[in-house]
Amino acid sequence: MARIKIRTGPAGIRLISTLLATLLALPLTWGIFTGFYLWLSPFIMFNAVLTLKGFIFLNTVALAVLVTAFLKKRFFCVYLCPVGYTCDTISRVSPLKASCLKKIPDISQWIALISITSAAAGLPLFILLDPLALFHGFFTSLAGNSELAGILALAGFPLLLALHYFFPNLWCAKLCPLGGLQNIAWDLRSNVHSLFSDENESKRGFSAGRRYLISAGAGLAAGLFLPKQINPYGKPLIRPPGSVPEDTFNTLCIRCGNCIRSCPTKILFHDINTSRLISFMTPEVRFNKGYCLEDCNLCSMVCPSGSISLFDTKDKKQIIMGKAEIELDKCWLSDNRECNRCQISCRYDALAIGTGEIGKEALPVIDPELCTGCGACAVICPPGAIKINPVETKDKVKVLIIQA
Repeated sequence: MARIKIRTGPAGIRLISTLLATLLALPLTWGIFTGFYLWLSPFIMFNAVLTLKGFIFLNTVALAVLVTAFLKKRFFCVYLCPVGYTCDTISRVSPLKASCLKKIPDISQWIALISITSAAAGLPLFILLDPLALFHGFFTSLAGNSELAGILALAGFPLLLALHYFFPNLWCAKLCPLGGLQNIAWDLRSNVHSLFSDENESKRGFSAGRRYLISAGAGLAAGLFLPKQINPYGKPLIRPPGSVPEDTFNTLCIRCGNCIRSCPTKILFHDINTSRLISFMTPEVRFNKGYCLEDCNLCSMVCPSGSISLFDTKDKKQIIMGKAEIELDKCWLSDNRECNRCQISCRYDALAIGTGEIGKEALPVIDPELCTGCGACAVICPPGAIKINPVETKDKVKVLIIQA
């Protein structure tokens, strides 16, 4: 009988990790485990925590990964990274050798540190370059909620594979910010050790520290200057419930598609309007066939960047996504046709059939104080007389991030 050879060691562990990451990234019903590997990235974690000035329980997963980088150099890359595994596999079949890249400087630490320090000023500059974000973004195109332009925009992961074929090991060794952050952690360990070593080690640690100081200064300057150059205006969008203010949302969202894949009613889509590139490929709500369920908070539970704040379903009546508006001339009641579907569908008691301005005609009336813009009335309205309008950030109720 033929024997199945099971690979052991780091390569075998990383293969298993890659298969698991792929499984959790597929548009299947994984609930809170959708795209779970994104929570393993300390690069995403630091960018999110410093931008939002808040920390949630699942961030400890990435923190644990970073701690291991002090004990084992680039631990995540060696044992767990699905992107690293696939890129290394492509590099091995490349006609070129990795030695041809020796003259290219390693700037991964610079990218990581610039992004993290700029995040402290409110702009996570390079958060979209996280390899796990690119990996999961690719699988979002399989969810069926992305048009052709969106699918092409989610080609970051295939481009990485192509890059490794023509330039083997370039991304993983020279550019990856997640790997760069782990390098910084290892350097910090080495520098602490150098305090108790000879003079040459101390000088090397000082030189590395100086480079990091320059990177941190550049990131802080970028975080303070660049937001003033970004045009925040454009067509307003309806965002998932619990979304942070629009200017922060557009820069913090990593376009991973976790919210899109996990949404049970499939009302989340990528924004592919190129008129405002700052929001390109971020999730927007479209009430085509469903509405935002009153007992669902999955999008907030699977968002690794914090662009959708974690909230409890019991607080959902205070979370404003938009406001309903009724075009009375289209309403069946204005034509003396019986209908009360909108009133029945509203779970927040924001819609009632009252007396309109035209004689004693009974017409639907919306209470703007109770309406959350969930879209239930708009979806069920037979003539399509109800639409949901987005609201300004200042009109949204602030949602407290759950700390545990």
